[in-house]
Amino acid sequence: MKLISLKKNLNIKINKDIIYYLNPDFVYLPGSNIQVSQDEQVLKGEKVCSNYASPISGIAFGIKKCLFNKKVQNSLVIENDFRELEDSKEHHYNKITIKNILKCLEENKDKDLLAKFKSQTTFSNIVITTIDDEPYVYNNIFILKENIAELLELIDELGVIYKSNHNYLVVKNIDTAIITDCLNAIGTYPSINLTLVNDEYLLGNPEFILEKLQIKDKTLYLTTSELLKLNNYLKGKDTSTILLTISGDAIKESKILRIKKYTLLKDILSKYFTITVSKYKVIANGLMQGFEITDEFNFVIDESISSINIMASVDIPKSNCINCGKCIEICPKGVNPLTKKNINKCINCGLCSYICPGYVNLKAKLQGDKDV
Repeated sequence: MKLISLKKNLNIKINKDIIYYLNPDFVYLPGSNIQVSQDEQVLKGEKVCSNYASPISGIAFGIKKCLFNKKVQNSLVIENDFRELEDSKEHHYNKITIKNILKCLEENKDKDLLAKFKSQTTFSNIVITTIDDEPYVYNNIFILKENIAELLELIDELGVIYKSNHNYLVVKNIDTAIITDCLNAIGTYPSINLTLVNDEYLLGNPEFILEKLQIKDKTLYLTTSELLKLNNYLKGKDTSTILLTISGDAIKESKILRIKKYTLLKDILSKYFTITVSKYKVIANGLMQGFEITDEFNFVIDESISSINIMASVDIPKSNCINCGKCIEICPKGVNPLTKKNINKCINCGLCSYICPGYVNLKAKLQGDKDV
């Protein structure tokens, strides 16, 4: 396994405090099966279009075309009444048992988490990671910082009910602030092993971190984002918000925000950020594996979006492949971006484009973009 440390702009620094933007004027829910009429009251938690629940209470304002991830679709616009009137369903605190975990995940239709927990009734190891692979993205580490007491308690309880021999909390050794917090709190939980790793790309990938830790037995692998979701499901807590990193060299200050789902990116940027250059690119979900946003003014932040990078546009000289072989050498899965050999093993890590001295967008070529 060959891992590398990505070169980073040391001037891009994150604000150490989370900003809470929980009262947007409007939210924009995707879906065509709209179940409310114009000017009708909507409650927080009420499923009002397709299978999406409103994160706020307010009034059905109208329909607007918005960009969700890479797809333009109609959205239901809800105007916030700032009262947080909730749907009448009761919130229950569930005792942490295997049966209740599976029940909560089924009720919340969380297929990915359900698959992880449904695979075993016992685990030899539990690995909880705070690692965000993408440069200038800090969601998982800040989720631990924000919820450290509850999450440590949940890790400990999971270790008991799944009879795990080893419980690992994995943190990058450069995250000194959270390491101090962990050391102060973890003494109460002797079953949890604080494990420090170097800041190397792809350690956020389960395959690579488990190989790094030399773990081969039955393992439950979760990010702190997933762990928090499970905690909120079990305790009947509010799931209407998400954590979002907005960073880059084209803004005055990079920040972590907790926002309501389905908030318009434009509203967040206009309230909290100053763009310092005239030409810039807006990229969702990371510089290495993410995608450029084609319409930042109508882009909606939903659960599929974890970060926004706003980067100054750079004129990159166009060049042809010089057959140096660096892209083949660096690929962790043995893919040849030039011949597309082993393309089925590609994990979209972007290292081939990152290393290319000719600035050829090999990642886009592998994804079938004919215009590259």
